[in-house]
Amino acid sequence: MRRMALALLGFVIAACTTPPGAAVPQAEPGTTYSFPAEFEPHTSIWLAWPTYENKAGHPTERVVEDIVRALHGHVSVDLLAQDEAEAGVIRERLAQDAVPSDHVRIHAMPHADIWLRDMGPIFVKTSGGGRAVVDYAYNAWGYPGFDRSSPMGLMEDAVDRNVAALRGLPVVRSSMSSEGGNRESNGAGTFMLTEQVERQRNPGMSRAQIEAEFRRTLGAKAFVWLPQGIAEDDATWEGPLPGGIYTPLTPGGHIDEYARFADAHTILLGEVTEEEARADVIHAMTRERLERARAAIEASVDQDGRPFRIVRVPMPEPLYDTLGPGDGVYESLKRMQYTSGVPFPKGSPVRIIVSTSYLNFLVTNGVVLVQVYSKEGRPSRVKEKDAAAQRILGEVFPGRKIVPIDAEAVNLGGGGIHCITQQEPR
Repeated sequence: MRRMALALLGFVIAACTTPPGAAVPQAEPGTTYSFPAEFEPHTSIWLAWPTYENKAGHPTERVVEDIVRALHGHVSVDLLAQDEAEAGVIRERLAQDAVPSDHVRIHAMPHADIWLRDMGPIFVKTSGGGRAVVDYAYNAWGYPGFDRSSPMGLMEDAVDRNVAALRGLPVVRSSMSSEGGNRESNGAGTFMLTEQVERQRNPGMSRAQIEAEFRRTLGAKAFVWLPQGIAEDDATWEGPLPGGIYTPLTPGGHIDEYARFADAHTILLGEVTEEEARADVIHAMTRERLERARAAIEASVDQDGRPFRIVRVPMPEPLYDTLGPGDGVYESLKRMQYTSGVPFPKGSPVRIIVSTSYLNFLVTNGVVLVQVYSKEGRPSRVKEKDAAAQRILGEVFPGRKIVPIDAEAVNLGGGGIHCITQQEPR
């Protein structure tokens, strides 16, 4: 999913040599951990200020501002800036744009990108009544050339440890690679994951070994393994989808694009109808994968041996766009190492399928932030689907305000609202 701007390289190299924060204490031997569900209470939501635009003229700063505004009165916000100078600029911008900020704390902490769901802090509760941060090995979603051997990868890999130092929390180290966007917890010990993603990140580990590490680091007791993510989220380096359509630096099948826990027993699962599949070849691919996911959920049980209730949520209408030279994502696409053998048309615009999903929502104290796509000139069915998704989320999250957010500027980079946020449990 991801924007790796070449223009940042010099800054990143300098920043990586002097990481912020004090020495991070390691977790005590013998401590056990538990990972709360996202729908449990939070003390804060973490965000990072954008470093550039996925597509020129579509600023992601506005999306961050809308999220900060929507969270006001519900939960605190911890926002990462590159340095103190940028922190001052952010404060001025929030004031200028009339964004409430009395709930916002801004921290000077270098970051190459905004995807805190994946490289940000994974907060867990400890058996001793405290908290800790789990530090998984970061490999930039498996993208060749952007793992911890690169300057940008080094910077991103350090973010969670820097946050732990800021909070004074011990760190639980893991050599396994895993991202928050591919882990859903029901809060009682059951985790839902896309197997293709976890296995691709850790080719030398069996499924049993991966499960054992999640038991150690997150207190996992049971697992729901879904085979494959949606087609719109396929890894870009694998080459274009049918019709020469590219994905915009997507992670290769994250669970938060298509399957989420609404409570300990309810799973929200995306749905593409047969009629929709006939109208779009990529949607047809996604339908086949979602139905395999449905079968896998129906064959699974939770930590107590109980089956799940499945609630289907429509997938948005396919949204296509064009990227060209000068766009942040395009500049990464043209230097990608593709495994398909299909050469990238450097210098020429390319068509992409935007990473749209109603399931890439953020649920926190008293509110659910959901992506919407209705705009002037788009078909009426887009607005109808927006409304249907909000209605379903209102039903499964009773008592929470449903807030629609236009996150398309972020979707153009291969992710969404959930991908750029990270909750800190109360």
